[in-house]
Amino acid sequence: MTPRTTHWRVGARLPLAILAVGTLLLAGCAGGDSAGSGGGSSAAPTDGVLRLGVLNDIGQPPDPDVYYSGNGLAITTNVYEGLVRYEAGNHDDATIVPSLAESWEVNSDFTQYTFVLRQGVAFHDGTAFDASAVEASFQRRLAVDAGPAYMVQGVADVEELDGHTVRITLTEPNSAFLDYLASPYGPRMISPTVLTAQAGDDFAQAYLSTASAGTGPYVLSKAVVGEGYELTYFEDYWGGLDPEFTTIKLPVYTEISAMQLELEKGDLHALLASVPTASRQKYLDSEGLEAYALPSFQVGVLYMNPNRELLAEASSRRALFEGVDWKALIAQVTSVGAVPAEGYYPKGALPADVDSHELVHDPAALEDWTSSLPTGTPIQIGYNAGGADAEQMANIIAAQLQALGMKATVTSHQASEVFGDFPAHPEDAPDVLVTPGTWPDSNNAFMHGHVFWDPDGGLNHLQCSDETTTALLREALTTGSEQTYLAAGKAAYDAACAPTFAWSTDFMVAQSWLEGIEQSHSIAAPATLDFATLSVAGATASE
Repeated sequence: MTPRTTHWRVGARLPLAILAVGTLLLAGCAGGDSAGSGGGSSAAPTDGVLRLGVLNDIGQPPDPDVYYSGNGLAITTNVYEGLVRYEAGNHDDATIVPSLAESWEVNSDFTQYTFVLRQGVAFHDGTAFDASAVEASFQRRLAVDAGPAYMVQGVADVEELDGHTVRITLTEPNSAFLDYLASPYGPRMISPTVLTAQAGDDFAQAYLSTASAGTGPYVLSKAVVGEGYELTYFEDYWGGLDPEFTTIKLPVYTEISAMQLELEKGDLHALLASVPTASRQKYLDSEGLEAYALPSFQVGVLYMNPNRELLAEASSRRALFEGVDWKALIAQVTSVGAVPAEGYYPKGALPADVDSHELVHDPAALEDWTSSLPTGTPIQIGYNAGGADAEQMANIIAAQLQALGMKATVTSHQASEVFGDFPAHPEDAPDVLVTPGTWPDSNNAFMHGHVFWDPDGGLNHLQCSDETTTALLREALTTGSEQTYLAAGKAAYDAACAPTFAWSTDFMVAQSWLEGIEQSHSIAAPATLDFATLSVAGATASE
Protein backbone atom coordinates (compact mmCIF):
# COMPACT_ATOMS: atom_id res chain seq x y z
CA MET A 1 0.00 0.00 0.00
CA THR A 2 1.11 3.55 -0.47
CA PRO A 3 0.92 6.20 2.21
CA ARG A 4 -1.92 8.14 0.62
CA THR A 5 -4.02 5.62 -1.27
CA THR A 6 -4.71 2.93 1.32
CA HIS A 7 -8.35 1.84 1.42
CA TRP A 8 -10.08 -0.54 3.79
CA ARG A 9 -13.61 -1.81 3.86
CA VAL A 10 -15.40 -1.80 7.19
CA GLY A 11 -16.38 -5.26 8.30
CA ALA A 12 -13.46 -7.03 6.70
CA ARG A 13 -11.16 -9.42 8.50
CA LEU A 14 -12.32 -11.21 11.64
CA PRO A 15 -9.79 -12.09 14.37
CA LEU A 16 -9.35 -15.55 15.80
CA ALA A 17 -9.88 -15.37 19.54
CA ILE A 18 -8.05 -18.47 20.69
CA LEU A 19 -4.62 -19.33 19.34
CA ALA A 20 -1.41 -20.88 20.68
CA VAL A 21 2.32 -20.71 21.25
CA GLY A 22 5.62 -22.44 20.59
CA THR A 23 7.80 -23.78 17.84
CA LEU A 24 7.46 -27.44 18.67
CA LEU A 25 5.27 -30.45 18.25
CA LEU A 26 3.43 -31.20 21.48
CA ALA A 27 2.83 -34.93 21.14
CA GLY A 28 0.42 -36.92 23.27
CA CYS A 29 2.20 -38.77 26.03
CA ALA A 30 -0.46 -40.36 28.21
CA GLY A 31 -4.16 -40.92 28.66
CA GLY A 32 -6.86 -43.00 26.96
CA ASP A 33 -8.75 -42.78 23.71
CA SER A 34 -12.20 -41.89 24.99
CA ALA A 35 -13.81 -38.63 24.00
CA GLY A 36 -13.52 -37.40 27.53
CA SER A 37 -9.75 -37.84 27.58
CA GLY A 38 -8.96 -36.61 24.10
CA GLY A 39 -10.11 -39.58 21.99
CA GLY A 40 -8.91 -39.73 18.40
CA SER A 41 -8.53 -43.45 17.73
CA SER A 42 -9.65 -43.44 14.07
CA ALA A 43 -7.81 -45.30 11.35
CA ALA A 44 -6.36 -43.42 8.40
CA PRO A 45 -8.67 -43.07 5.39
CA THR A 46 -8.06 -44.89 2.11
CA ASP A 47 -10.52 -42.89 0.02
CA GLY A 48 -8.31 -39.81 -0.36
CA VAL A 49 -10.70 -37.65 1.65
CA LEU A 50 -9.43 -35.35 4.40
CA ARG A 51 -12.31 -34.37 6.68
CA LEU A 52 -11.87 -31.03 8.41
CA GLY A 53 -14.42 -28.42 9.43
CA VAL A 54 -15.20 -24.72 9.60
CA LEU A 55 -16.38 -23.10 12.83
CA ASN A 56 -19.27 -20.90 11.71
CA ASP A 57 -19.37 -20.00 8.04
CA ILE A 58 -16.35 -18.34 6.45
CA GLY A 59 -18.26 -15.05 6.42
CA GLN A 60 -17.35 -13.94 2.89
CA PRO A 61 -17.19 -15.64 -0.53
CA PRO A 62 -13.97 -17.62 -1.14
CA ASP A 63 -12.96 -15.03 -3.74
CA PRO A 64 -9.33 -13.92 -3.18
CA ASP A 65 -10.16 -10.30 -3.98
CA VAL A 66 -13.02 -10.27 -1.46
CA TYR A 67 -12.08 -12.73 1.26
CA TYR A 68 -10.42 -11.03 4.23
CA SER A 69 -11.28 -13.16 7.23
CA GLY A 70 -9.56 -16.04 9.00
CA ASN A 71 -11.38 -19.37 8.89
CA GLY A 72 -11.57 -19.46 5.08
CA LEU A 73 -7.86 -19.02 4.40
CA ALA A 74 -7.67 -22.80 4.13
CA ILE A 75 -9.76 -22.46 0.99
CA THR A 76 -8.26 -19.41 -0.70
CA THR A 77 -4.62 -20.35 -0.07
CA ASN A 78 -5.06 -23.85 -1.51
CA VAL A 79 -7.06 -22.74 -4.54
CA TYR A 80 -5.25 -19.56 -5.58
CA GLU A 81 -1.58 -18.61 -5.90
CA GLY A 82 0.33 -15.35 -6.18
CA LEU A 83 3.68 -14.45 -7.69
CA VAL A 84 5.52 -15.17 -4.45
CA ARG A 85 4.69 -16.71 -1.08
CA TYR A 86 6.06 -17.23 2.40
CA GLU A 87 8.00 -20.46 2.73
CA ALA A 88 5.96 -23.29 4.25
CA GLY A 89 7.61 -25.14 7.11
CA ASN A 90 9.94 -22.23 7.90
CA HIS A 91 9.44 -21.69 11.62
CA ASP A 92 12.17 -19.11 12.06
CA ASP A 93 11.09 -16.22 9.87
CA ALA A 94 8.79 -15.14 7.05
CA THR A 95 11.06 -15.98 4.12
CA ILE A 96 9.67 -15.03 0.69
CA VAL A 97 10.13 -17.74 -1.94
CA PRO A 98 8.99 -18.23 -5.57
CA SER A 99 5.45 -19.26 -6.45
CA LEU A 100 4.16 -18.28 -9.90
CA ALA A 101 7.24 -16.11 -10.35
CA GLU A 102 10.52 -18.01 -10.58
CA SER A 103 12.70 -15.00 -9.81
CA TRP A 104 12.54 -11.25 -9.36
CA GLU A 105 14.59 -8.07 -9.14
CA VAL A 106 13.89 -4.90 -7.15
CA ASN A 107 15.42 -1.54 -7.99
CA SER A 108 17.27 0.50 -5.39
CA ASP A 109 14.42 2.86 -4.48
CA PHE A 110 11.66 0.20 -4.25
CA THR A 111 9.65 1.58 -7.18
CA GLN A 112 10.15 -1.19 -9.77
CA TYR A 113 9.72 -4.93 -9.29
CA THR A 114 10.50 -7.22 -12.24
CA PHE A 115 9.30 -10.83 -12.23
CA VAL A 116 10.22 -13.79 -14.43
CA LEU A 117 7.11 -15.95 -14.51
CA ARG A 118 6.89 -19.71 -14.29
CA GLN A 119 6.01 -21.46 -17.55
CA GLY A 120 3.79 -24.49 -17.99
CA VAL A 121 1.17 -23.28 -15.52
CA ALA A 122 -2.55 -23.70 -16.22
CA PHE A 123 -5.55 -22.06 -14.61
CA HIS A 124 -8.40 -24.27 -13.46
CA ASP A 125 -10.31 -23.53 -16.69
CA GLY A 126 -7.33 -24.60 -18.82
CA THR A 127 -6.13 -21.09 -19.72
CA ALA A 128 -2.33 -20.83 -19.77
CA PHE A 129 -0.79 -18.50 -17.21
CA ASP A 130 1.33 -15.75 -18.75
CA ALA A 131 2.23 -12.09 -18.27
CA SER A 132 -1.21 -10.88 -19.38
CA ALA A 133 -2.80 -12.52 -16.35
CA VAL A 134 -0.83 -10.33 -13.93
CA GLU A 135 -2.31 -7.04 -15.09
CA ALA A 136 -5.79 -8.57 -15.43
CA SER A 137 -5.64 -9.90 -11.88
CA PHE A 138 -4.36 -6.60 -10.46
CA GLN A 139 -7.04 -4.63 -12.31
CA ARG A 140 -9.75 -6.97 -11.11
CA ARG A 141 -8.69 -6.51 -7.48
CA LEU A 142 -8.84 -2.75 -7.91
CA ALA A 143 -12.26 -2.98 -9.54
CA VAL A 144 -13.73 -5.15 -6.80
CA ASP A 145 -12.30 -2.67 -4.27
CA ALA A 146 -12.74 -4.85 -1.19
CA GLY A 147 -10.46 -5.06 1.85
CA PRO A 148 -7.33 -6.44 0.12
CA ALA A 149 -7.44 -3.84 -2.67
CA TYR A 150 -4.90 -1.60 -0.93
CA MET A 151 -2.11 -3.97 -1.90
CA VAL A 152 -2.32 -2.97 -5.56
CA GLN A 153 -3.53 0.61 -5.25
CA GLY A 154 0.06 1.87 -5.42
CA VAL A 155 0.70 0.15 -8.77
CA ALA A 156 1.18 2.69 -11.56
CA ASP A 157 1.90 0.25 -14.38
CA VAL A 158 2.22 -3.45 -15.20
CA GLU A 159 4.41 -3.79 -18.29
CA GLU A 160 4.68 -7.07 -20.20
CA LEU A 161 8.34 -7.25 -21.20
CA ASP A 162 7.61 -10.56 -22.91
CA GLY A 163 5.13 -13.39 -22.47
CA HIS A 164 6.67 -14.47 -19.16
CA THR A 165 8.29 -11.32 -17.79
CA VAL A 166 6.51 -8.39 -16.17
CA ARG A 167 7.75 -5.17 -14.65
CA ILE A 168 5.56 -3.55 -11.99
CA THR A 169 6.12 0.15 -11.42
CA LEU A 170 4.79 1.81 -8.28
CA THR A 171 3.61 5.38 -7.79
CA GLU A 172 5.86 5.75 -4.73
CA PRO A 173 8.66 3.77 -3.07
CA ASN A 174 7.34 0.78 -1.15
CA SER A 175 9.84 -1.50 0.60
CA ALA A 176 6.97 -3.76 1.74
CA PHE A 177 5.61 -4.57 -1.72
CA LEU A 178 7.04 -8.10 -1.86
CA ASP A 179 5.36 -8.79 1.48
CA TYR A 180 2.09 -7.52 0.01
CA LEU A 181 2.46 -10.08 -2.76
CA ALA A 182 3.43 -12.88 -0.36
CA SER A 183 0.67 -12.16 2.16
CA PRO A 184 -2.11 -14.79 2.37
CA TYR A 185 -4.42 -11.89 1.53
CA GLY A 186 -2.16 -10.63 -1.26
CA PRO A 187 -2.94 -10.43 -5.00
CA ARG A 188 -3.74 -13.83 -6.49
CA MET A 189 -3.67 -14.74 -10.15
CA ILE A 190 -7.10 -15.36 -11.69
CA SER A 191 -7.81 -16.64 -15.19
CA PRO A 192 -8.35 -13.67 -17.51
CA THR A 193 -10.58 -15.89 -19.65
CA VAL A 194 -12.92 -16.47 -16.74
CA LEU A 195 -12.82 -12.81 -15.70
CA THR A 196 -13.99 -11.84 -19.18
CA ALA A 197 -16.53 -14.60 -19.73
CA GLN A 198 -18.08 -14.33 -16.26
CA ALA A 199 -17.69 -10.57 -15.78
CA GLY A 200 -21.39 -9.75 -15.51
CA ASP A 201 -21.93 -6.49 -13.68
CA ASP A 202 -19.80 -7.42 -10.66
CA PHE A 203 -16.40 -8.33 -12.12
CA ALA A 204 -17.16 -12.07 -11.84
CA GLN A 205 -17.88 -11.95 -8.12
CA ALA A 206 -21.05 -14.02 -8.46
CA TYR A 207 -19.20 -16.72 -10.37
CA LEU A 208 -16.23 -16.86 -8.01
CA SER A 209 -18.46 -17.20 -4.96
CA THR A 210 -19.14 -20.85 -5.91
CA ALA A 211 -16.37 -21.71 -8.41
CA SER A 212 -12.64 -21.10 -8.76
CA ALA A 213 -10.35 -19.81 -11.48
CA GLY A 214 -6.93 -20.00 -9.86
CA THR A 215 -3.78 -22.02 -10.43
CA GLY A 216 -3.62 -23.73 -7.03
CA PRO A 217 -3.47 -27.47 -6.35
CA TYR A 218 -7.19 -27.61 -5.52
CA VAL A 219 -10.37 -26.55 -7.29
CA LEU A 220 -13.36 -25.24 -5.35
CA SER A 221 -15.92 -27.98 -6.07
CA LYS A 222 -18.58 -27.02 -3.52
CA ALA A 223 -19.53 -23.81 -1.75
CA VAL A 224 -22.84 -23.71 0.11
CA VAL A 225 -23.09 -20.95 2.70
CA GLY A 226 -23.92 -22.32 6.11
CA GLU A 227 -23.53 -25.94 4.96
CA GLY A 228 -19.99 -26.51 3.83
CA TYR A 229 -17.18 -26.34 1.28
CA GLU A 230 -15.22 -28.91 -0.69
CA LEU A 231 -11.93 -28.85 -2.55
CA THR A 232 -10.88 -31.32 -5.26
CA TYR A 233 -7.32 -31.86 -6.49
CA PHE A 234 -6.51 -30.14 -9.79
CA GLU A 235 -5.02 -32.86 -12.00
CA ASP A 236 -3.20 -30.36 -14.22
CA TYR A 237 -1.49 -28.60 -11.34
CA TRP A 238 1.94 -27.36 -12.39
CA GLY A 239 3.59 -28.61 -9.20
CA GLY A 240 3.29 -32.22 -10.33
CA LEU A 241 2.20 -33.44 -6.91
CA ASP A 242 0.69 -36.82 -6.14
CA PRO A 243 -1.29 -35.88 -3.03
CA GLU A 244 -2.53 -38.31 -0.45
CA PHE A 245 -5.74 -36.31 -0.19
CA THR A 246 -7.59 -35.57 -3.41
CA THR A 247 -10.71 -34.26 -1.67
CA ILE A 248 -10.91 -31.86 1.27
CA LYS A 249 -14.30 -31.69 3.01
CA LEU A 250 -15.04 -28.62 5.15
CA PRO A 251 -18.52 -28.87 6.68
CA VAL A 252 -19.75 -25.87 8.68
CA TYR A 253 -20.21 -26.22 12.44
CA THR A 254 -21.80 -23.71 14.80
CA GLU A 255 -20.17 -24.96 18.02
CA ILE A 256 -16.54 -25.81 18.68
CA SER A 257 -17.73 -28.50 21.12
CA ALA A 258 -19.41 -30.33 18.24
CA MET A 259 -16.18 -30.21 16.24
CA GLN A 260 -14.23 -31.51 19.21
CA LEU A 261 -16.63 -34.42 19.62
CA GLU A 262 -16.30 -35.32 15.94
CA LEU A 263 -12.52 -35.12 16.21
CA GLU A 264 -12.44 -37.31 19.29
CA LYS A 265 -14.71 -39.87 17.60
CA GLY A 266 -12.40 -39.87 14.60
CA ASP A 267 -14.96 -38.39 12.20
CA LEU A 268 -12.91 -35.22 11.78
CA HIS A 269 -9.22 -35.54 11.02
CA ALA A 270 -7.97 -32.25 12.51
CA LEU A 271 -8.90 -28.96 14.15
CA LEU A 272 -6.91 -26.15 12.55
CA ALA A 273 -8.08 -23.34 14.83
CA SER A 274 -10.17 -22.24 17.81
CA VAL A 275 -9.06 -25.06 20.10
CA PRO A 276 -10.29 -23.94 23.55
CA THR A 277 -7.58 -23.35 26.10
CA ALA A 278 -9.47 -25.48 28.61
CA SER A 279 -9.27 -28.48 26.25
CA ARG A 280 -5.63 -28.27 25.28
CA GLN A 281 -4.23 -30.36 28.11
CA LYS A 282 -6.40 -33.37 27.32
CA TYR A 283 -5.16 -33.22 23.73
CA LEU A 284 -1.58 -33.03 24.96
CA ASP A 285 -2.29 -36.15 27.02
CA SER A 286 -4.13 -38.08 24.30
CA GLU A 287 -2.58 -41.16 22.70
CA GLY A 288 -4.74 -40.95 19.58
CA LEU A 289 -4.19 -37.27 18.84
CA GLU A 290 -1.21 -34.99 18.46
CA ALA A 291 -1.25 -31.31 19.34
CA TYR A 292 0.91 -28.76 17.56
CA ALA A 293 1.91 -25.27 18.64
CA LEU A 294 3.03 -23.66 15.39
CA PRO A 295 4.73 -20.30 14.87
CA SER A 296 2.89 -17.33 13.43
CA PHE A 297 2.93 -13.55 13.75
CA GLN A 298 -0.32 -13.36 15.72
CA VAL A 299 -0.43 -10.97 18.64
CA GLY A 300 -2.42 -10.01 21.71
CA VAL A 301 -3.44 -6.34 21.62
CA LEU A 302 -5.12 -4.05 24.15
CA TYR A 303 -7.13 -1.42 22.30
CA MET A 304 -7.84 1.84 24.14
CA ASN A 305 -10.38 4.47 23.16
CA PRO A 306 -9.23 8.12 23.09
CA ASN A 307 -12.69 9.16 21.93
CA ARG A 308 -13.99 8.60 25.45
CA GLU A 309 -13.06 11.20 28.06
CA LEU A 310 -11.61 8.63 30.45
CA LEU A 311 -8.75 7.63 28.13
CA ALA A 312 -8.37 10.77 26.04
CA GLU A 313 -4.81 11.31 27.33
CA ALA A 314 -1.91 9.06 26.34
CA SER A 315 -0.62 9.13 29.93
CA SER A 316 -3.90 7.62 31.16
CA ARG A 317 -3.83 4.91 28.51
CA ARG A 318 -0.25 4.00 29.30
CA ALA A 319 -0.92 3.92 33.07
CA LEU A 320 -3.77 1.48 32.43
CA PHE A 321 -1.73 -0.76 30.12
CA GLU A 322 1.32 -0.89 32.38
CA GLY A 323 -0.82 -1.39 35.48
CA VAL A 324 -1.81 -4.84 34.26
CA ASP A 325 0.58 -7.68 35.08
CA TRP A 326 0.52 -9.11 31.57
CA LYS A 327 3.03 -11.86 32.24
CA ALA A 328 0.92 -13.23 35.08
CA LEU A 329 -2.30 -12.77 33.12
CA ILE A 330 -0.96 -14.64 30.09
CA ALA A 331 0.27 -17.48 32.28
CA GLN A 332 -3.06 -17.67 34.07
CA VAL A 333 -5.38 -17.48 31.07
CA THR A 334 -3.76 -18.84 27.94
CA SER A 335 -1.58 -21.60 29.38
CA VAL A 336 0.11 -22.96 26.23
CA GLY A 337 -1.66 -20.26 24.23
CA ALA A 338 0.78 -17.34 24.27
CA VAL A 339 3.95 -15.84 25.66
CA PRO A 340 4.55 -12.24 26.75
CA ALA A 341 5.52 -10.00 23.83
CA GLU A 342 9.20 -9.11 23.70
CA GLY A 343 8.87 -6.27 21.19
CA TYR A 344 6.56 -3.61 19.81
CA TYR A 345 5.87 -5.69 16.70
CA PRO A 346 5.00 -9.37 16.12
CA LYS A 347 7.78 -11.86 16.64
CA GLY A 348 10.16 -11.72 13.69
CA ALA A 349 8.83 -8.53 12.10
CA LEU A 350 12.16 -6.94 13.02
CA PRO A 351 15.36 -8.66 14.19
CA ALA A 352 15.28 -9.49 17.90
CA ASP A 353 18.32 -7.32 18.57
CA VAL A 354 16.48 -4.34 17.05
CA ASP A 355 12.95 -4.72 18.42
CA SER A 356 13.55 -5.69 22.03
CA HIS A 357 11.04 -4.37 24.54
CA GLU A 358 10.10 -6.03 27.82
CA LEU A 359 6.58 -5.57 29.14
CA VAL A 360 6.46 -3.03 31.97
CA HIS A 361 4.39 -3.69 35.09
CA ASP A 362 3.82 -0.49 37.09
CA PRO A 363 0.90 -0.94 39.51
CA ALA A 364 1.84 2.28 41.34
CA ALA A 365 1.19 4.37 38.22
CA LEU A 366 -2.18 2.69 37.77
CA GLU A 367 -3.08 3.36 41.40
CA ASP A 368 -2.05 7.01 41.04
CA TRP A 369 -4.25 7.37 37.97
CA THR A 370 -7.31 5.70 39.46
CA SER A 371 -6.96 7.68 42.68
CA SER A 372 -7.13 10.89 40.63
CA LEU A 373 -10.59 9.88 39.39
CA PRO A 374 -13.88 10.21 41.29
CA THR A 375 -14.74 7.04 43.21
CA GLY A 376 -16.96 4.82 41.10
CA THR A 377 -15.77 6.20 37.75
CA PRO A 378 -17.18 3.83 35.12
CA ILE A 379 -14.99 1.97 32.64
CA GLN A 380 -16.26 -0.45 30.02
CA ILE A 381 -14.02 -3.34 28.97
CA GLY A 382 -15.08 -5.11 25.79
CA TYR A 383 -14.11 -8.38 24.15
CA ASN A 384 -15.01 -10.26 20.98
CA ALA A 385 -18.02 -12.55 21.44
CA GLY A 386 -17.06 -16.21 21.60
CA GLY A 387 -13.53 -15.50 22.77
CA ALA A 388 -13.17 -17.44 26.00
CA ASP A 389 -9.63 -16.23 26.65
CA ALA A 390 -10.61 -12.63 25.89
CA GLU A 391 -13.58 -12.83 28.24
CA GLN A 392 -11.49 -14.22 31.07
CA MET A 393 -8.82 -11.54 30.61
CA ALA A 394 -11.45 -8.81 30.54
CA ASN A 395 -12.99 -10.08 33.77
CA ILE A 396 -9.63 -10.23 35.56
CA ILE A 397 -8.74 -6.69 34.47
CA ALA A 398 -12.18 -5.49 35.53
CA ALA A 399 -11.76 -7.05 38.98
CA GLN A 400 -8.41 -5.29 39.37
CA LEU A 401 -9.95 -1.92 38.49
CA GLN A 402 -12.93 -2.52 40.76
CA ALA A 403 -10.54 -3.12 43.64
CA LEU A 404 -9.08 0.31 42.90
CA GLY A 405 -12.49 1.98 43.19
CA MET A 406 -13.64 2.06 39.56
CA LYS A 407 -17.01 0.79 38.35
CA ALA A 408 -15.75 -1.67 35.74
CA THR A 409 -18.14 -3.59 33.49
CA VAL A 410 -17.36 -6.26 30.91
CA THR A 411 -19.25 -6.40 27.61
CA SER A 412 -19.33 -8.87 24.71
CA HIS A 413 -19.36 -7.61 21.12
CA GLN A 414 -20.04 -9.31 17.80
CA ALA A 415 -17.53 -8.99 14.96
CA SER A 416 -19.95 -6.75 13.06
CA GLU A 417 -19.76 -4.25 15.92
CA VAL A 418 -15.97 -4.42 16.25
CA PHE A 419 -15.31 -4.01 12.53
CA GLY A 420 -18.26 -1.81 11.65
CA ASP A 421 -19.84 0.13 14.49
CA PHE A 422 -16.71 0.81 16.54
CA PRO A 423 -14.62 2.60 13.88
CA ALA A 424 -17.69 4.42 12.59
CA HIS A 425 -18.77 5.62 16.05
CA PRO A 426 -15.82 5.16 18.43
CA GLU A 427 -17.40 7.45 21.01
CA ASP A 428 -20.02 4.73 21.55
CA ALA A 429 -17.51 1.88 21.68
CA PRO A 430 -16.03 0.50 24.93
CA ASP A 431 -13.19 2.26 26.71
CA VAL A 432 -11.02 -0.81 26.26
CA LEU A 433 -11.11 -3.82 23.92
CA VAL A 434 -9.15 -6.95 24.90
CA THR A 435 -8.00 -8.99 21.89
CA PRO A 436 -5.62 -11.84 22.79
CA GLY A 437 -5.38 -13.22 19.25
CA THR A 438 -5.31 -11.17 16.04
CA TRP A 439 -2.83 -10.56 13.24
CA PRO A 440 -1.68 -8.14 10.54
CA ASP A 441 -1.73 -9.08 6.86
CA SER A 442 1.95 -9.97 6.90
CA ASN A 443 4.93 -10.02 9.21
CA ASN A 444 6.34 -6.90 7.61
CA ALA A 445 6.71 -4.18 10.25
CA PHE A 446 4.82 -1.63 8.14
CA MET A 447 1.88 -3.98 7.61
CA HIS A 448 1.57 -4.42 11.37
CA GLY A 449 2.03 -0.76 12.21
CA HIS A 450 -0.35 0.45 9.54
CA VAL A 451 -3.31 -1.79 10.34
CA PHE A 452 -3.15 -1.24 14.10
CA TRP A 453 -1.78 2.30 14.49
CA ASP A 454 -2.66 4.39 11.44
CA PRO A 455 -5.89 6.41 11.26
CA ASP A 456 -7.02 4.40 8.21
CA GLY A 457 -5.70 1.08 9.49
CA GLY A 458 -8.07 -1.84 8.98
CA LEU A 459 -7.62 -3.06 12.56
CA ASN A 460 -7.68 0.36 14.24
CA HIS A 461 -11.06 -0.47 15.74
CA LEU A 462 -11.22 2.36 18.30
CA GLN A 463 -9.74 5.04 16.04
CA CYS A 464 -6.68 5.83 18.09
CA SER A 465 -3.64 7.17 16.23
CA ASP A 466 -0.60 9.36 16.64
CA GLU A 467 0.87 11.73 14.03
CA THR A 468 4.47 10.96 14.98
CA THR A 469 3.90 7.23 14.60
CA THR A 470 2.21 7.65 11.23
CA ALA A 471 4.99 9.87 9.88
CA LEU A 472 7.70 7.44 10.99
CA LEU A 473 5.87 4.49 9.43
CA ARG A 474 5.66 6.33 6.10
CA GLU A 475 9.35 7.16 6.24
CA ALA A 476 10.25 3.56 7.05
CA LEU A 477 8.07 2.27 4.21
CA THR A 478 10.07 4.20 1.62
CA THR A 479 13.48 3.20 2.97
CA GLY A 480 12.97 -0.11 4.77
CA SER A 481 15.00 1.23 7.72
CA GLU A 482 14.77 -1.04 10.75
CA GLN A 483 15.76 1.80 13.07
CA THR A 484 12.95 3.99 11.73
CA TYR A 485 10.48 1.17 12.28
CA LEU A 486 11.80 0.85 15.83
CA ALA A 487 11.25 4.57 16.36
CA ALA A 488 7.69 4.18 15.08
CA GLY A 489 7.12 1.30 17.51
CA LYS A 490 8.37 3.38 20.43
CA ALA A 491 6.14 6.29 19.41
CA ALA A 492 3.16 3.96 19.14
CA TYR A 493 3.87 2.56 22.59
CA ASP A 494 4.09 6.06 24.05
CA ALA A 495 0.73 6.88 22.45
CA ALA A 496 -0.65 3.65 23.98
CA CYS A 497 -3.39 3.19 21.40
CA ALA A 498 -3.04 -0.53 20.74
CA PRO A 499 0.06 -1.87 22.50
CA THR A 500 1.03 -5.51 21.99
CA PHE A 501 1.07 -7.70 25.10
CA ALA A 502 1.42 -11.25 23.71
CA TRP A 503 2.92 -13.27 20.90
CA SER A 504 0.67 -16.14 19.85
CA THR A 505 0.79 -18.97 17.34
CA ASP A 506 -1.45 -21.63 15.85
CA PHE A 507 -2.60 -24.46 18.08
CA MET A 508 -3.77 -27.41 15.97
CA VAL A 509 -4.89 -30.91 16.88
CA ALA A 510 -4.83 -33.84 14.45
CA GLN A 511 -5.23 -37.59 14.31
CA SER A 512 -1.88 -39.20 15.02
CA TRP A 513 -1.66 -40.69 11.52
CA LEU A 514 -1.80 -37.29 9.79
CA GLU A 515 1.79 -36.42 8.87
CA GLY A 516 3.48 -33.31 7.53
CA ILE A 517 1.61 -30.68 9.50
CA GLU A 518 4.69 -28.72 10.53
CA GLN A 519 6.11 -28.79 7.01
CA SER A 520 2.75 -27.79 5.48
CA HIS A 521 2.18 -24.84 7.78
CA SER A 522 3.03 -21.26 6.82
CA ILE A 523 4.05 -18.77 9.47
CA ALA A 524 1.94 -16.23 7.58
CA ALA A 525 -1.40 -18.03 7.24
CA PRO A 526 -3.29 -18.76 10.46
CA ALA A 527 -5.63 -21.74 10.60
CA THR A 528 -4.53 -23.38 7.36
CA LEU A 529 -2.12 -25.90 5.85
CA ASP A 530 -0.91 -26.80 2.37
CA PHE A 531 -3.23 -29.77 1.99
CA ALA A 532 -1.45 -31.29 -1.01
CA THR A 533 1.72 -31.94 1.03
CA LEU A 534 0.01 -33.75 3.93
CA SER A 535 0.29 -37.52 4.13
CA VAL A 536 -0.71 -40.61 6.10
CA ALA A 537 1.70 -42.37 8.44
CA GLY A 538 1.70 -44.40 11.62
CA ALA A 539 -1.76 -45.96 11.36
CA THR A 540 -3.45 -48.91 9.72
CA ALA A 541 -5.61 -47.78 6.84
CA SER A 542 -9.33 -48.41 7.16
CA GLU A 543 -10.98 -50.96 4.91
